[in-house]
Amino acid sequence: MNDLVIASPLQPRFSSRVATEADRALVVTLLHELFEEIAPGAVGDESKRLIDGDTKAALASADVRIFLLEIDGQAAGLARADFSSAFTVFRLREDKRGGYVDQMFVRRAHRKQKLGKALLLLCENWLRERGATHCLLHAAPNAQGFYAQHGYQSTRELFKKL
Repeated sequence: MNDLVIASPLQPRFSSRVATEADRALVVTLLHELFEEIAPGAVGDESKRLIDGDTKAALASADVRIFLLEIDGQAAGLARADFSSAFTVFRLREDKRGGYVDQMFVRRAHRKQKLGKALLLLCENWLRERGATHCLLHAAPNAQGFYAQHGYQSTRELFKKL
């Protein structure tokens, strides 16, 4: 259903699939790489301690999908989509169903090959299939341009650890 396979003479063959419990160690490895990149130090270390349990719960949930991208059979990236029929952030909209895209990550060696776009589309399509009418995500500062190119608008949210 969500499998995507693209191949061209200029680009290695890549495919996507939904992660399962059998992929948990791979997902955890990729998420550790993500946190090493976006949150080195104590903040990242704190998050990394929780990744395995969070991944286990996500893989068991009907309201979460983790998509894996592979190039020639090797893991190249992942993204997570969470669906909710009562998203708090959408409480002032008539249709409160929404989606959240999280943990988008493409390994450095595989960037600039439109894999991020493929991951984002997989998440959005799955969320749309579930009935989501809006999608929210948090972007690292260096990724904001990428998301803007795909129709995401900056909002007023800021973050501070208390």
